[in-house]
Amino acid sequence: MSTLLCLPPTGISSNLSPWIFWGIWTSRNLILFENKSVTARSMVVNAVVAAREWLLAQVVNTTKSSPTQTGNETPPTNPDVIYCNTDAAWSVSRRAGLGWCFKNAAHGVYSEGSRAIDHIFSPLMAEALAMREAMQEAKRTSLLNVWFRTDSQELARAINSKSYPVKIFGVLMDIELLSSSFSFVFISFIGREHNGVVDSLAKSALQNHVSTLY
Repeated sequence: MSTLLCLPPTGISSNLSPWIFWGIWTSRNLILFENKSVTARSMVVNAVVAAREWLLAQVVNTTKSSPTQTGNETPPTNPDVIYCNTDAAWSVSRRAGLGWCFKNAAHGVYSEGSRAIDHIFSPLMAEALAMREAMQEAKRTSLLNVWFRTDSQELARAINSKSYPVKIFGVLMDIELLSSSFSFVFISFIGREHNGVVDSLAKSALQNHVSTLY
């Protein structure tokens, strides 16, 4: 027992594991895309620092009203809001087609898009990637007020409850970070019967897919 080290307190009152998973995900991306390695010690330290910063930010934000909303309740009516439906089609060959469509109440379809990707291990991962793709497109085109809608109840529930499954933790953290890019963002479930256009986009992308890594 004399050889065991007594670790200092982290100052974190909440669960640290999501931040460690996020550190593993970002370290993996650094290795893949920038050929930079991060030691395990540095990764854990960064996770603790990020968790403490997040906790401090929550204390400050409790006294402020935020324009960003996520939930299943109906948001305030706003004529400037762009509606974005997302969907994914997945096959047992671990290929997925992703689709998204932007529109507003006044002028109908604003824009739409789709893509296909390989090495996707579950339908839920595909749905999460479709949401992330749509958010990235909204950010790229400088949309500020967006209501994102998915026909995956499991995905909407995970995002709104911030209870992130380990297997899609990194993608959901990307979605959380992208959400901060908007003045107003709302994420909710929409029935499949109201998502036919995007369902067709996703299935078409899967059928005509060109191999792409996410």
